[in-house]
Amino acid sequence: MKVNYIRTPTNDFHTKLVTSVSAGVFPDVIIWNSSPGIEFSSTGKVVPMDDVVEEIGRGEFSEGTLKMFTVGGKLLEAPFMVRPAGIHARKDWLEAAGYDTTLKTGDNGKYYIEGIQTWDDLVEAGKKITDASNGKYGLGFGYSRKAFGDSAGFVFSVYASYGAKIIDEKGNMCIDSPEMRSVIDFLRRMWESGAVPPSATTWDGNSNNNYFIGGDIGMCLNSNSIMGKLNETTGCKPEDLLMIPMPKGPNGSYVEASPESITVFNTKNVAGAKEFAKYLLQTETQVEMFKTMGFGYYSPLKKSTAADSLFANLTDNQKVLMQDSLNAVGPSFPGEPNAKLSALYSAFLFDDILSHIAVDNWTDDQIIADMEKKAKETLFD
Repeated sequence: MKVNYIRTPTNDFHTKLVTSVSAGVFPDVIIWNSSPGIEFSSTGKVVPMDDVVEEIGRGEFSEGTLKMFTVGGKLLEAPFMVRPAGIHARKDWLEAAGYDTTLKTGDNGKYYIEGIQTWDDLVEAGKKITDASNGKYGLGFGYSRKAFGDSAGFVFSVYASYGAKIIDEKGNMCIDSPEMRSVIDFLRRMWESGAVPPSATTWDGNSNNNYFIGGDIGMCLNSNSIMGKLNETTGCKPEDLLMIPMPKGPNGSYVEASPESITVFNTKNVAGAKEFAKYLLQTETQVEMFKTMGFGYYSPLKKSTAADSLFANLTDNQKVLMQDSLNAVGPSFPGEPNAKLSALYSAFLFDDILSHIAVDNWTDDQIIADMEKKAKETLFD
């Protein structure tokens, strides 16, 4: 089988895909982490992947992961692997502030760091390690629309952990809720804590990890591209890195780190595309991929891949990343994913909350009204 592989930079991927689909030109298969199968399901060109996953073994994947890609009882994308994300922190800064950074295990078998288990704990720790007079800030979170991806993922992780929703089980809009107002209240308290750099209102999608790598901020939420970029010449050294398990909200702990998935479109090459998908999902294929890539930038979703001896001796930081990967949620959570909810996520719904807080100085009522307007236009008009 000959595969014509076309690599598209992440920042250009969605625009190029929308342009192509609008022109009636569909690729045979896409591997991407922004749910293209869900977003473009209304075109009728997305091929269900249930038979592929059944052949590989449905039990190889968590039901939560499969649910993330299931609409109307059909699996529209096959889980591939995930870019693990979590709270990257400066171990040395936290220890200097009196924190015990030993990774501990609770009665439920989950990892935690003493004193930094909730979102409010994270803000408190950020305040303690901030030294604004020397240009050092505890929390690196972009309060800017230009930080799309990082900022949206941050808000979405908080949103899911507070149990907020856009629509209820009956399909009615339910944005103005105690849960959503608690989310906004938390995001405002984080901004007003003084632990976030004032320049965060101008950050783009690379800023929080660049500032962390450079040694200017103490904690940030990011996919784990950071781990592979630290060395003895960077402001943050490899030995300084501490992965903190994702903070909990009233509804639990979640991280917006949409898994890479395999989406097949109904073209003349459907059979070949499905065979290619099966090849990518074979355990031996995935193990060879991880031997080449190493662990950290990606994490396995397939259980037999994760159980391979290749992952038998993970570091504490890698253990936390693996745990967080199991709590990954896509941008349509909670509830069944659909194309309109995915489109709403891409329309800066969550990024704009941050901008309205830090730049516009809007009230909670103004922010809620703006969210309802956007949701109504995208979901119902």
